[in-house]
Amino acid sequence: MIDRLAILLAVTALSVPGVFVNTAWAQSGGLKLGPSEEPAGKLDLGAAPQVDEEQPPPQRATSAPASSAGGKQTQEGAWNVACDAEGTNCAMAQIGNDSSGTPVLEMVIRKLAEPLEVGERTAIAVLDVITPLGVVLTEGLAVTIDNGEQESAPYQICTEQGCLVREPIDNDLVNRFKRGNNATISVVAANQGEVSAKISLNGFTKAFGSLK
Repeated sequence: MIDRLAILLAVTALSVPGVFVNTAWAQSGGLKLGPSEEPAGKLDLGAAPQVDEEQPPPQRATSAPASSAGGKQTQEGAWNVACDAEGTNCAMAQIGNDSSGTPVLEMVIRKLAEPLEVGERTAIAVLDVITPLGVVLTEGLAVTIDNGEQESAPYQICTEQGCLVREPIDNDLVNRFKRGNNATISVVAANQGEVSAKISLNGFTKAFGSLK
């Protein structure tokens, strides 16, 4: 996509820990792709312990980045947009599910404060994909929009909450997201092989346009 050195320089202001702290991923306790006692082919999602039938079931995590007190959250199609109390620091997010409906990763997009010129391209936003631990880092992550060509990106860092792929995105990729119906994101799990998640692009145009 865009030169790696420029990527790191461009997004230094977006702290890596903040990605995990401010997303639904962190609120849900994190997902796991590592070794588990689940049958083969099943993702270990850290299932909650059994609860009394009279108690309400645990609330399912949404794809909303956690906003600070007084912040605003809106839903645009499949995307949740959250801003801080001042309404100036916004992000759009969605949790991607596999073919069985199991949540396996989260995508978060933020606009850059200023466009970044890199070679012949101009980065206008940063795309983060947070995956569970247990992914094969050397395989990176692959993204396909509808039936288009597969594009790949490397992992930047892993923490206790998961692993991060961070890519500045230019206007061309943003426009392809706007025109698309779905994006398929694939990772390789150490104990399961390739795992793919669907990201709906419904509402992408309006959600991205609302980012500040």
